Amino acid sequence: MKAIAINDFGGPEQLQPVERPMPPITDEQVLVAVHVAAVNPIDWRIRQGQLKQFVPYEFPVILGREVSGTVAQVGAAVRGFAVGDAVFGFLQQRLMHWGGYAEYVPIEAAKLAHKPASLSFEQAAALPVAGHTAWQSLFEVAKLQPGEVVLITGAAGGVGSLAVQLACHAGATVIASASPANHDFVRSLGAALVVDYQAPDFAATIAARFPAGVDVILAAFAGVSLQGARPLVHPGTRIVLLSPVATEQDMQIGPVSSQILIARADGAQLEQIAQLAVQGRLRPQIAAVLPLEEAARAHAMSESHHTRGKILLRVAPDDPA
Repeated sequence: MKAIAINDFGGPEQLQPVERPMPPITDEQVLVAVHVAAVNPIDWRIRQGQLKQFVPYEFPVILGREVSGTVAQVGAAVRGFAVGDAVFGFLQQRLMHWGGYAEYVPIEAAKLAHKPASLSFEQAAALPVAGHTAWQSLFEVAKLQPGEVVLITGAAGGVGSLAVQLACHAGATVIASASPANHDFVRSLGAALVVDYQAPDFAATIAARFPAGVDVILAAFAGVSLQGARPLVHPGTRIVLLSPVATEQDMQIGPVSSQILIARADGAQLEQIAQLAVQGRLRPQIAAVLPLEEAARAHAMSESHHTRGKILLRVAPDDPA
């Protein structure tokens, strides 16, 4: 099968086309014929070697942690999925080796969901990682309640754009930080106030409207945008940090300790998220769809932190859905 893999850690040039054998599956897995794979920041962090001490790996590493496609083979213990089913899911693997930048990928059935007919393969591929991350950050870790005020940084990105919509749907008041070019876009998702995270007084702008501060901060990135929010934090504020390489300074913001979320794959939860998309309450945002061969370009786009929504790689030649 064709794939894009790395044989060493480094820059985007490490992403090279390769021919690999068909991946084996266990009794609990299915083999998915990939139509679309998504690019996430964790992909290039893995490629750079930032996470090599945390997650076991075996070269050649095929990157990619979320896909949509069709079931090509079913493990002996799998129930609920059959060959030909349209599916999508989050590849949360103990060993980095078989990933989504390939024609076929093995994935545990418990981490898969059926793709609703009304969602394209592109829309479905944009949901698993960002959807799980946004959902689990807001509702499982921060325990966001109706009427609370939440600050979402990186609000135009894949996770941020879904988090804005989920928080609004839950009855929270959303403050979003994004670059000025994305303000109208983020506002269209339901944010009550949008600020420029690069502005030195962005916390003062928020405090003028919300003098009591914020109840929840969902920080897509550590560093300046999180540190700048320090004046908005009170003892009851819950901070969820998505950066896996946070500094000690990022872990303590005023009187509050940040909590790092490592999203988990959950097929049943993904089915719930998909239903919100079907109902029109959640719109996955797609920044670009590139051919698999342009994975290096996709990584460069993701590393810029200036894309609006998810970057996708088309693996199959067309989308039969």
